[in-house]
Amino acid sequence: MIKNPSEVHACLTNDRIDHIGQIIARVRAENLDAIEDRDNGWSIGCRAHAWVCSEILQQEESIPWLSVVDSSLRFISKIGDVEFSFYKGMAEKPKKNIFTRAQSYPELRQTSLFDLPVPKRLVWAYAVETDLEGVTTNIEFFGMSESGEVIASRTVPIFNVSNNLIAISNSESEAVELPPASPSLPKIKKGKVSGSVERDE
Repeated sequence: MIKNPSEVHACLTNDRIDHIGQIIARVRAENLDAIEDRDNGWSIGCRAHAWVCSEILQQEESIPWLSVVDSSLRFISKIGDVEFSFYKGMAEKPKKNIFTRAQSYPELRQTSLFDLPVPKRLVWAYAVETDLEGVTTNIEFFGMSESGEVIASRTVPIFNVSNNLIAISNSESEAVELPPASPSLPKIKKGKVSGSVERDE
């Protein structure tokens, strides 16, 4: 049975996992909104990756449990003390290069899942699934052994969570529903000069 990531690492709480996943979904949506005629699939994909990396770098300054380990194209970050990466693709078909990012966790050697020892080295990643237009349809956060066995996984809720994806600051008072205005003609009054009329504004 696949475990929740927090059962493997206490620092991998659902809130933290979802927060990063929703950042990825939001930034990718903003990237699609910025498409122009000169773009193609390659440029859109490269820019989406760069934008997500830049956003995580900015968020690192204000989120104490988030840090960036490698800001190169490999781009590896940490939630607490757990390294993670992200890639576009199916969770069931991770890119081969993510296995080179497997991290050793000595503390896991004393624990067990499924009554079997936990692998000494795990790789954690966000798999970002999209449709043909590049719209994000699913984000899966998973921990996988070097042999490809999924140890833990969580699906990030990216739909119907607009309040979490985009923070809106509004200091104005709440909207008030007003009754419809009654139709009327402008009033006419006689002017001081004979024969002239003035309309009230």
